[in-house]
Amino acid sequence: MRRRLELARGMMHHPAVLFLDEPTLGLDPQTREHLWEYITKLARKEKMTILLTTHYMEEAELLCDRVGIIDGGKIVVLDTPKKLKDKVGGDRIIIRTKNPRIMSLKKMECIKLIKQKKDVLQLIVREGGCNLKRILEKSGDVLDVEIKPTTLNDVFIHYTGKQIREADAEGDSGKG
Repeated sequence: MRRRLELARGMMHHPAVLFLDEPTLGLDPQTREHLWEYITKLARKEKMTILLTTHYMEEAELLCDRVGIIDGGKIVVLDTPKKLKDKVGGDRIIIRTKNPRIMSLKKMECIKLIKQKKDVLQLIVREGGCNLKRILEKSGDVLDVEIKPTTLNDVFIHYTGKQIREADAEGDSGKG
């Protein structure tokens, strides 16, 4: 209820710019969905600029026209969600196959990267869904397939790294 009240208070005067700091933090999934819908409608109807801070990449992708990723107090990248995902890579296709035919896959222009671990191939591809049939035909005896599209979580980790930083994890300022 507090989140709803804070949001309502911020919008009472119909500002041209609305700042929302982690607006869905601590909300249950139903309330979060309703709030997302409301923010989207509000931005369109009122032609309002909304600046949103969030740690939920799904939320940023859903609500934002442009996303900025901040690391160490600096904006490291700023673009549309689609362009950010395109910059980082493509779809990941994970194929479990009896007889992997890597050489035939390497000839395909749509495949950016191939990693093999025993009978599992991990491919990074442009437009995985569009090329899936051709990829599967050239992969060997396919037992299992999984497609994972690039997400803003992938983008965030790409630009900020995978390691947990001790100062961040402990809330320490690094002084001491």
